[in-house]
Amino acid sequence: MAEKKKSIFDKAVDALTNRDEKAELEKAKMAAEAASKDAAALRAKMAADKAAADAAKVAADKTAAAKVVADKAMAERTAAAAKVLQERTAAAVAAQPKKGIVTTRSLRVRKDHNTDAPVVDGLDEGKEVQILETWTDGKNTWAKIGTDKWAAMEYDGQTLMKFA
Repeated sequence: MAEKKKSIFDKAVDALTNRDEKAELEKAKMAAEAASKDAAALRAKMAADKAAADAAKVAADKTAAAKVVADKAMAERTAAAAKVLQERTAAAVAAQPKKGIVTTRSLRVRKDHNTDAPVVDGLDEGKEVQILETWTDGKNTWAKIGTDKWAAMEYDGQTLMKFA
């Protein structure tokens, strides 16, 4: 900074007083206050930036957690749908008529799946029939071969009819 030319009087006053030091001190004080304000503004900006980063992290964490929950729910729905499809497929396969062949000399066809039911027909050895469903009591197994028509597949340990 170019120092302006001082008069002899100003030079004398400066020599006898500390006016120049006071002016320099005042300038230094103002510069310190400005630096302090700048530092405070910088600290406030840094705090705001940290708060924004923290908020962004919280939002990202919430989004990630929501995605995990959504993915888990989707996996559960997919598994449930696959199970229903598998059950329906198994039921459809089971509902398909199967062929059976009589393996005994003659087989009585009854109105129900027990020996107390009335006889409605008879089958000879080697006869092929369509088995619509089966029923078992754990010991004996019966095959439904028509409306109100049942024939024993296994009875008292003997195989009377087998799947073809």
